Amino acid sequence: MFIQEQINEFLRNKLYAASCTGGRLECQVTSGTLLTLRGQTADGKNIFFWDLEMPLQRLIHQYLTLEAPQAAAFTIDIDIEQNNFVYRLTSPAEMKAMEKANALQEKADTDQRLQDMKAALLANNTPYGQALATKVAQALNRCALMNSHRDYCGMGLGKDAKGQYLYGEVWDGGFAPGARTFADKASFVQWLAAQSDASMANLQSQDTWVWNNQVINRQRLEAFIQGGAL
Repeated sequence: MFIQEQINEFLRNKLYAASCTGGRLECQVTSGTLLTLRGQTADGKNIFFWDLEMPLQRLIHQYLTLEAPQAAAFTIDIDIEQNNFVYRLTSPAEMKAMEKANALQEKADTDQRLQDMKAALLANNTPYGQALATKVAQALNRCALMNSHRDYCGMGLGKDAKGQYLYGEVWDGGFAPGARTFADKASFVQWLAAQSDASMANLQSQDTWVWNNQVINRQRLEAFIQGGAL
């Protein structure tokens, strides 16, 4: 208990000097010890202390070695006004279970975000129409519609040296092999007129990273025919 009293005194003085009424110390045992100290003021403001002094670090090491050798982590909830320090230890088995639960929750949250995004994109299913598609075909005589930077640049529209219209993935500012080709303006316009933001969002891909990632959409098409951003 003597070590705990020294830790408590150190934390009490540090938080009091910062006008905090309470706080929490978190310690995670890895190859070393990861310490995080958060204080809270009377008005609810959080203050984080990133540089913790060596005497406190030594006390924490002694506490782990002598009083909590099996702990994988522990927290200290601090109430300065009540002079109350509550220690909670976490065993390796508990830590492993928490990490597994957190990973499962994170996956569930990610899956839900993707499904929500997919539903919102699928709702944008109004075809671009003949008029917009024709204007895009004409504008492609001026330049391609694609992003140009390193690595994956999303999807693009363009024309090749033979005058064929192209739609496909763009890497490093150029079409990747396998772009879809249209032999003439009429076939390209017919295809593009029937498309929508939903059909062009790459939602058919198993790689969710490309969903709505630098895709062709109505906003880009309208900006393109006005001579704006690609």
